Amino acid sequence: MKSILKKFLVIFIALLCFNCGSDDSNEPDMGGDPDPPVNPDPIPGKTTTYEADVKAIMDAQCIRCHTSPPLEGAPFPLRTYQETLIGINRGLVDRMDKDDRNIMPPSGRLPQETIDIILDWDADGLLEN
Repeated sequence: MKSILKKFLVIFIALLCFNCGSDDSNEPDMGGDPDPPVNPDPIPGKTTTYEADVKAIMDAQCIRCHTSPPLEGAPFPLRTYQETLIGINRGLVDRMDKDDRNIMPPSGRLPQETIDIILDWDADGLLEN
């Protein structure tokens, strides 16, 4: 009887050790980057900034409505770096890139190369200069 109890105890301890791990995830490890970037860098090797790259796009494409005071139902101005950051925090990039019903600008989707500049600016950290 003691022999069976010892075997049972050894098996129980072994199962307990093998089932206890540091990974709390129930999902299998599929490899790859555990935290892939939310917004991959569309223009590798270049640091995109507001002053050098994005301001010209905002001035050419957005200022007609996103002025002060805003026109045509625009909810905020996009005249300066700080105002553009507010727009970014309110979903402006998604409205330019993904939202087919409320696309910005209303005249039509910007060329992908232009959208990529804004996405790159976001990926590079929304730098002013």
